[in-house]
Order: sequence, then structure tokens, then C-alpha cells
Amino acid sequence: MNKYFVLFVAAFLSNCVYGQTEIKKLSLLDAVKIGLKNNPEVKSARENISASKGRFWNGISLPQPEVSVNYEYVPVNSGFSSFGEKTIEVSQSFEFLTNYFLKGSKFTAEEEIAIQKLNMAERCVATQVKTSYYKILAKKYQINSTEENLKISEDFFKKAEIRQNVGEGTNLEKLTARVQFIEARNSLEVAQNGFKTALAEFNFALGFGNQNNYSNFDLADSLTFVDYEINFDKMSKSLEASNPEIKIAELNCDIASVDKTLAWSSLLPNFNVSYFRQTIGGNNGFYGASFGISVPLWFMLDQRGKIQEASANGSIFESELQLTKNVIFLKLKNAFTEYENSLTQVRLYNNEILPQAEEIYRTAIKSYDAGELTFLEFLQAKQMLINSQNSYISALYDYYQSAFLIEEITGQNIIDNSEGEK
Repeated sequence: MNKYFVLFVAAFLSNCVYGQTEIKKLSLLDAVKIGLKNNPEVKSARENISASKGRFWNGISLPQPEVSVNYEYVPVNSGFSSFGEKTIEVSQSFEFLTNYFLKGSKFTAEEEIAIQKLNMAERCVATQVKTSYYKILAKKYQINSTEENLKISEDFFKKAEIRQNVGEGTNLEKLTARVQFIEARNSLEVAQNGFKTALAEFNFALGFGNQNNYSNFDLADSLTFVDYEINFDKMSKSLEASNPEIKIAELNCDIASVDKTLAWSSLLPNFNVSYFRQTIGGNNGFYGASFGISVPLWFMLDQRGKIQEASANGSIFESELQLTKNVIFLKLKNAFTEYENSLTQVRLYNNEILPQAEEIYRTAIKSYDAGELTFLEFLQAKQMLINSQNSYISALYDYYQSAFLIEEITGQNIIDNSEGEK
């Protein structure tokens, strides 16, 4: 029996260990879904919509009715049962009916603002996830590049030592090779630290906090160039209809307009309706009703102040709306300029710089092995290739980062809707 129990425990632990170490492929879209599901900012924005719905029902609700019981003409030293007159009254006060429709439209606009804020939060988180995802890919490439550079530097440092020992190389060549080897080792350490930072940013964007859940994932996408042919004119035309910040500013203007109408409506009377039953002298067959209205006697103070404040707020929100439109348009213009600059750089590296740098390096290797080039000349060719590759990755990362920012501003999923590499 103990033998079977031990086998069962061993099998169970093996499954647990396998389940913990299993590496799953994580695509960019899957990462965005995880971020939108787990990120606390998005969760908070969702709950804010629920809260705004609650404020709607609370805002259009009538005041609580009042129920009162009055005992009158009770003889001294007697209980309430010796009353001469008893009145049971129910009263309800309410504003002018149009006010409730106006308040309803105001709270509906506030609910729409909460929805737009959720849209903003989701766009922001999606941009964070996509940017950190591609940053990890860029840092991985840089690590591979620096590792390759370290191997080359170490190899040529050893060769420089051998060349000096046999009298074919100079001490300057050896010292230069040693410095390059130390710099390559330091560059690798810097790249590894940058990779750790990128992982931490990715973990934060996914909403995992202190948990290192990204360690069980292997990024499925690659950092390759795709020309998405973003059209600025087309994007800018749909900007006002798609950008949540502009929509929020427009809704605030609508709310200010409603508040102004409500301020003028404060000149209208409030109402109070009451119904009561009376018992007089043992006869409970009496009833009555009352109807009252408020008189805005102090309108020069109270209502006048409300109207003046509401009018000023309306002008303020109109100015803020125009400012928001200008700011968002400027953000889009800057993002598109950065996109075009990065696109130009990426194309230049793809079509000219990288092919030429690779050809120079291949030629330099052959010439150096044949003794036709000095180490310093070979080193120059090697550095040119590595710098070109790293600059290309940086330009490619900037290209995608600007595209993600354009997505966030315009609300269009440019990268997600692509059908493949061009």
C-alpha cells in the first residue's frame, strides 16, 4: 500500500513541476487581452460606470415623503388617548417636473463620460502592453547582438595576444582589443539590465503587480518591419468622433448647458402636496388635503448667483473643449511626424545601410584573415555593423511606438488589423 502511495505522490509532484515550468507562447493580442482583464486602472474605470448609473437613479429620485401623526386638545394630566383631535398626514414635495428630465439628461451624460474614461483607460493600457511587449523584443535582440559582439571581441583579443607573442602584432593592437573586450562585456551587462527593466514594465502593464507571471510566457511575435501606410488626413478627419478626451470635453459642455437651464429653472416654484385623515371628538370621518408652492422671493441673491455661475461654467467648458481639440490634434501631428521619421529611418536601414554594412563586414573578415587588414581596420568594420544593427532596432522600436500612440489617440487598431508583412 505504501509503495502505491509513494508512486502516486511522485506522479503528482511531477505533474505539478511540469505545470509550473511549462512555457506558453504569448502573442501581442493575447497580452493586450490579459492587460485589459487584469489592469487595476481598467477595473476601476469599469466600476465607475456602475457608480454613475447609481448616481442617475439617486439624482432623479423624489425627496422622501413625510408621514406625521398629530394629537391635539389633549387634557392636562391625560394620555394621548384622550385627544380631542388626531391628524394623520402624508406629504410629498417635488420640484418642477421639467427639472427631473434635465437632471436625467445630466446624469446620462455623466454615465457616458464614465464610459469614455473606460475607453481611455483601455487604450492607455493597450498602448503600455504593446510598447513594453515590443521593448522586450528589442532588448532581446540587443542582448543577442551584444553577446555576439562579446564573442568576437574575446576572440580577437586572444588573437591579438597571440599575434603579439609571435611578433606579428603590436602592443597597441592588443590594448585596443582588450578595451573593446571590456566594453563589449559591459554593454552586455547594460543590455541585460535593460531587458529586466522591460520585463518589469511588461509585468506592470499586464496588471500582475509583484507577481512575475511573465516568466512563464515566451513572446510569440517578432520585431519585424511592416509598412502600415498610415494616412494622416484620414486619421485627423475622424479624430473628433473617435477620441475619448474630445468626447468627454463635449459631454462636459452638454452638462454645463443643462446646469445653466437648471439654474434658470430654479426660478420656478417647488411643490408640496399633503393628504390627511382626521379624527375629531371620536368621529374619524374627516379628511383633507393641502397644496403649496415655494416662492423664489430671494431670486436676486440665490437664483441670480446660480445663473451667473452656470453661465460662466458654460463658457469655461467651451474654451476647454477647443483647447482639448487643439492639444489632441497636436499630439496626433507629433506622433505622425515621429512615425514618418522612424519609417524613413527603417526603410533606409533596410534598403541601404544594413546590406552595405554586412557586405563591408564580410569583406573585412576575409581581408583580416588574409592579413590584408589591421585589427583596427577590422574593428571599424565590425563596429559599423553592430551600430547599424542596433540603430535599426531602435528605429524599428520607435516606429512601432509611434504607431501605438497613433492607435491610442485615434482609437483605431492599426497594428491588430494588419494582414501580414509587406
